[in-house]
Amino acid sequence: MVATDPAFADLAARDGVETRRKVESVDAARFAELEPKVDPMTWAVGAVVTDDAGRVLLVREDGEWLAPGGEVEPGETHAEALVREVREETGVPVSVGSLVAVTEVAFECGDDSLAFYFAHYTATPETTELTDDPGVDGEGIEAVEWVEKLPANTVDREVVRRGRD
Repeated sequence: MVATDPAFADLAARDGVETRRKVESVDAARFAELEPKVDPMTWAVGAVVTDDAGRVLLVREDGEWLAPGGEVEPGETHAEALVREVREETGVPVSVGSLVAVTEVAFECGDDSLAFYFAHYTATPETTELTDDPGVDGEGIEAVEWVEKLPANTVDREVVRRGRD
């Protein structure tokens, strides 16, 4: 069976789900850099993974901390993509929990724009053991850590905070 992309409005209408829109104006060079990655993408997912000790799993990329996750590939469900991405980036197998937030993400340069949707879910780790080799080749993940306190430079910090509560 082939997975179909869920409608943003359907996910946003769920009880308790935060709905957001993030628009970033970029210059022509940054737009050209983003286009091959963002243009074919419809959805990406992120996991707010919390262990029994209340720690949250984060990855550091380009000097910022973020929830592990990435693009939903053609034919994948959000849950399948989330499990795959968390394992690729951190080595941690997870089970997917509830939807926390959906975000429409857009990059604009003059009259041109690129957009995709991002869904944050909670997730429960099957183990807390981290990989020694985070991410896939070329991904640029610098570190993977279980943290008790969210760093100030955590992307979508409020969503991650809300997802771990």
